[in-house]
Amino acid sequence: MRIEIDYLAKILEIFLEADLAHIAITDFPNLGVDIFNDDGLDEKFLFHLQIAIENGLISNRDMYVNGLKSIGITLGAGSGVSLTPIPIRLTQKGHDFANALHNKEVLKKLKSELKDAPFKTIFDGSQKLLEHFLKKKLDALLSEDS
Repeated sequence: MRIEIDYLAKILEIFLEADLAHIAITDFPNLGVDIFNDDGLDEKFLFHLQIAIENGLISNRDMYVNGLKSIGITLGAGSGVSLTPIPIRLTQKGHDFANALHNKEVLKKLKSELKDAPFKTIFDGSQKLLEHFLKKKLDALLSEDS
């Protein structure tokens, strides 16, 4: 399975739009991301959530993650899944990435130019692109004051 930048952005957006410091995995369906399908836990959701965890974008309230169980997902035999409402959050790195993906210009460039790149390149590219676009805005603001 390949990383779908749009889908990962949608997952991270849930954290940005939350009114609380923490949300739970059990909140996702009510916040616009379906996590189950007819076969059980949605593989696309699971894949992208694991990518977010592996890359340090999400942690639990104690700022720790050691697998799915530490954020409230227990996988059983077959398609058995148990969800526990453990408070989870975006890390600072997660916020940086989510904010970059929230910028439509950055997201468009990542999808067109870096869609098959390794995650580290996508992340680093998102930060450099956001910095570039923000620098252009800042330069325009500074030239208005002159």
